[in-house]
Amino acid sequence: MPTLAELRQFARYHLVRRVYDYPARDPEMDVVTIGYDPDAFEAEIRAFEGRFSVREALRVTYRNTSRPVLEVETPNAREATQRVLVLSGVHGNEQAGILCVPPLLERLDEARASLARVAVRVLTPVNAVGAAEVSRFNAEGYDINRDFRRFYTAEARLVRDAIASFAPDIVLSLHEGPQDASFVFSNARCDVAQVERWLAEIEAKGTTLARKDYFGSTLPSPGLSPATLGSRFVVSLWANSLGMMAANGYCAERGIAELTLESSWKGTDREARIRAHVELCMAVVRTLATR
Repeated sequence: MPTLAELRQFARYHLVRRVYDYPARDPEMDVVTIGYDPDAFEAEIRAFEGRFSVREALRVTYRNTSRPVLEVETPNAREATQRVLVLSGVHGNEQAGILCVPPLLERLDEARASLARVAVRVLTPVNAVGAAEVSRFNAEGYDINRDFRRFYTAEARLVRDAIASFAPDIVLSLHEGPQDASFVFSNARCDVAQVERWLAEIEAKGTTLARKDYFGSTLPSPGLSPATLGSRFVVSLWANSLGMMAANGYCAERGIAELTLESSWKGTDREARIRAHVELCMAVVRTLATR
């Protein structure tokens, strides 16, 4: 039975789009930080220019300091037959989903010849102010991943426009949560058998798969929370009653497969937390490269 505090926390994160009016850190979440530095990260991503296309997709400001959302794209976009859109740092305090980007880009560059059929675009960090402030929320206190119905936030509109312009075959949204290991939410457009193969692959490379999600519900198979009739009903009710939707549901409405990876933000092992994100992205890209 959840406590009153847990019910309040659930309501705050799942029933309210604008929780605060600033990028609150919300210490109740007990997120273990692993060394994200916004200026160093920006410099590291911009250093990939030449091997990738790197551009500033959006600039957001908080307390007279502006931060860029960077768009990084493989150079084969015109000739590619498959497309993967990676959303990194939608929740700014979930640092593994941001810090995985440089090693992911290195891996993509190393495997460029074998991945020529697949174009990859990365938006990072989608919530640039939240990332700098170690906050789930953007500069105005919105949870961006609850804004894919009304699109009040510039960040959600940026993702919407990227989906429209890039036309991805699959979207990978990189998150973290309070559960003990990693799992994915797969939307109704995903091939569940294929997702299970990807999960088996990342498990073989060292990622521990969760048996329960962050609500405490037992997963039907290790690491996988698939869309069901019940969950689809809840998503529809959520959208139509509260005007709230996550990227996962927005993609499903448009016929696009979307995986939301949730590694555990409890771990102190930076490399282990990052590994789950890099290996899942690479598993997906390698599979698409053979189609």
